[in-house]
Amino acid sequence: MYVIFRVLRKSLPLIAKERITRVIIWILAVIAYGTIGFHLIEGQPWTVSLYWTFVTIGTVGYGDYSPETILGMFFTISVIVLGIGSFAIAIEAIVDFLLTRHQNRLMGLIKVEKSKHVVICGWTESTMECIKEIGKENEIFAIDEDEEVRKKALKNNVNFVHGDPTRIKDLKKTNVKGAKAIIVDMGSDSKSIHCILGIRKIDPNVRIIAEAERYENIEQLELAGATQVISPFVISGRLMYKSIDDGYEAMFVQEVLAEHKSREMKEVMVTENSYFAGKTVLEADIHEKTGVILVGIGESGNLTIDPSREYLIKPGDVILGIGKPEEFERLENECMGQSG
Repeated sequence: MYVIFRVLRKSLPLIAKERITRVIIWILAVIAYGTIGFHLIEGQPWTVSLYWTFVTIGTVGYGDYSPETILGMFFTISVIVLGIGSFAIAIEAIVDFLLTRHQNRLMGLIKVEKSKHVVICGWTESTMECIKEIGKENEIFAIDEDEEVRKKALKNNVNFVHGDPTRIKDLKKTNVKGAKAIIVDMGSDSKSIHCILGIRKIDPNVRIIAEAERYENIEQLELAGATQVISPFVISGRLMYKSIDDGYEAMFVQEVLAEHKSREMKEVMVTENSYFAGKTVLEADIHEKTGVILVGIGESGNLTIDPSREYLIKPGDVILGIGKPEEFERLENECMGQSG
């Protein structure tokens, strides 16, 4: 009870400062004024008085109730004047409120209150591709100070937050603690490290995916607190090397990971109700049952590639596989324990 009282004491003054809040209070006061007045002056029941007040304020005039006293007539006039004025002010306040919110969103002057959203710190070609892949699965908020980034973000239906990702007070605007994941790609490893340190000071547990500009900086990014570090230049360089001869490895990565032409690589978590839980890889026979090719199994942050047939699948394990969309649908049903 004490906690609730403290929250109310802190929040109510802020809420009361909002113009739309004052307008709502004023309208409620006018409704109360009319209801009490009709009850006392015209002697009507409370329900009828409330109904009469709304009809009068709305200037509907059904004719089922009308004042029988001189005082009641003058009182009705006052209710009409107050009611029409109140609704005019309310409409103007609502329009102003909506326009202000829209303008603040366009300018990036917002404070994120969402949860399970994705935060983008920095704007590069890599983050652009990431945004395309995220699609409509999660709401995205990009934080930056660059005007060009703001335009690009809005053009790609990404929410924009104006601020410096390396400053803690600006990072807090994106509700880091409520985020599903944060992608850090500042275009400079030193800035990315600075950004990660700030995020970790706000939330030690949120998932952070960082891009390394230089291979030798991967360890520093991990020490700063990145959950996973990706080095695209190393990956692309090795794929180009693999393409010198026939290039089938590079073709595989391009088609499965980048283009999703016929198959894709995806991960699915095993639940307690899953058919696979408690079975070995041999007993589960994932490919035969779903069509998905098992690539690896993730457990406690570690990935076992091509696990042995004796590997015991447990609830919480993540199955990494390659397959078609309909095959992954069957796999997800089996992992959730929803198979027919």
